[in-house]
Amino acid sequence: MARKGILAQSLNRTLSKEDEAQEAPATEAPVSPAPRSVQSRSGNPTVKRFKETFDELRGEMVQEIDTARIGAGQFKDRFDASAEIDGLVASIEESGQQIPILLRLAPSGSEHEFEPVYGRRRIAACRRLGVPVKAHVTELDDEALIIAQGLENSERLENSFIEKASFIVQLRDAGYEAQVIGRAIGIQNAEISRMTKVVRETPAELITAIGPAHGIGRRQWAMVAKAATGLSDRKTEALIKEIAAIPVSSDRFMSALKSLTEKAPAPPAEDKQTVVADGQLAFTRRPQRVDMKVTNKQDAAFLDWIIQNGETLYKNWKAEKDED
Repeated sequence: MARKGILAQSLNRTLSKEDEAQEAPATEAPVSPAPRSVQSRSGNPTVKRFKETFDELRGEMVQEIDTARIGAGQFKDRFDASAEIDGLVASIEESGQQIPILLRLAPSGSEHEFEPVYGRRRIAACRRLGVPVKAHVTELDDEALIIAQGLENSERLENSFIEKASFIVQLRDAGYEAQVIGRAIGIQNAEISRMTKVVRETPAELITAIGPAHGIGRRQWAMVAKAATGLSDRKTEALIKEIAAIPVSSDRFMSALKSLTEKAPAPPAEDKQTVVADGQLAFTRRPQRVDMKVTNKQDAAFLDWIIQNGETLYKNWKAEKDED
């Protein structure tokens, strides 16, 4: 059974201007002893207050939910939650799921009963093992969902820049103001604007092909965005094919960046041709040689004469040059 409104109420308090001392404490006693509290890695007071309430929620009864009853959710904060979870699968198989996830009741009309607030990798791992996932279940409206999800993401170290930026764009496209998003994930409006710009200017297919690219920050992604602006569909498809076989996401990024920013070799300079003797001789000048051509086959012997007298001609030229 879902704990009705506990997290939504907390999030409303979190975003309000009320003094922390005026917040009403939870009235329901915990069904089971609360696990150890989550230590915030951020100094953001919004995050800290959320963590305090989250500790309250952790005291609630944990349910075991069949993963088939859980949908993907409206806003994705990971590109592929099932990627690179072998270690997590092995851990859950050996020791069980240690930390419950958080689900919300899905809106009416949804194909599934629940949507993840966070814990998508644990859902994927349990799904692979064919076991139910341990979860807390609460009721959240869409705005409370994105605030809860955003706050949790702000504390998560493994999310990459482009995953966070793509999450922000999803929220912007859903109509949420930058101020709400900023308060949820602890990022200033100016940085939200810059992150949004990177995603908007980079072809979506290319972002998907590159993947999360852990360790790659905004400046490098901005270089890709700038270089990819106006890139034709044909060139985008060619670039995606070029990087497809590279197994590591960050390496795919570096390969794409190199391809997009590497200057194409300059076209060879056009050969300069000079025609003399009323068109009977044509000279083509190159950096260290001259090609000579006679237009009349009967004058082919002149080329032999040039070869035979080449040394004399060179010495005469050299002597005149030295005199100058």
